Amino acid sequence: MRPLEELANSVQHILSIRLSADGFSFSALNPSDDRSFCYLPYAVDPSVSLTANFKQMLAGNEFLSKPFMRTNILVDTTAYTLIPFELFEDEQAEDIFYHCHPRRPNETILYNILDRSNVVVVFAMDKSACSQIDEHFPEARIFATVSPLIEHCSVKSRMGNNCKMYLYLQRRTVSIMAYEHGRILFVNTFPNRGEEDVLYYVLNVWKQLGFSQIHDELYLMGGAFADEALVDGVRKFVKTVSSVNPSAEFNRSSLAKEEVPYDMLTLLLGNL
Repeated sequence: MRPLEELANSVQHILSIRLSADGFSFSALNPSDDRSFCYLPYAVDPSVSLTANFKQMLAGNEFLSKPFMRTNILVDTTAYTLIPFELFEDEQAEDIFYHCHPRRPNETILYNILDRSNVVVVFAMDKSACSQIDEHFPEARIFATVSPLIEHCSVKSRMGNNCKMYLYLQRRTVSIMAYEHGRILFVNTFPNRGEEDVLYYVLNVWKQLGFSQIHDELYLMGGAFADEALVDGVRKFVKTVSSVNPSAEFNRSSLAKEEVPYDMLTLLLGNL
């Protein structure tokens, strides 16, 4: 992985920016040569808004003003809902979203169509931040962080003859995705207040879906699973539990480093 400052020919690279309350990060990838990959985290100021932090990041990084082949924006949000693709109507997206979530001021509703999963992820984003993105990156594609994860896990879940659950743990949240041979059974994101919370959510969803403790499988994603206590806790109730190694999962790609968020990896390497 190379420093951003050494990047040459930015127009040959895809820029990806991840916006999260835990901190921002950005990467640049040459799709024809993944050895030409740069990644840099950016600490946010929790006392100011997402928009203000975004402005400060742009002002402090000349690199971000370079021309790129394409720009992706990943928004780490828990405010999303899924709609089956065959039932999706663009003009109804906002109404359906606010049927599932409380209406908040100064937000805009966006959506991602996921072809492999046959669903549409409808999500909310701060309207001011969205305007900043439109101003600086008018051609950018904006994704909820859960979107590339859903697509990636949908493909992986088609292997074998059992049901699979995927758990993506971050410092503030835990996302649970469950499938039956590629068909989505459950997707949601919950607050993460500690190991007991995570175990409660996982086991409750597992029971509601009627998953088998013997035959079905649970996969743990995200660097936070370095804590073996959580893995051991899950294994008391589910026989087959595996921690996903990014390097092995993505065929030893040079991008698959522990410091790169797993949702960003699935976007960069999943051809979304």
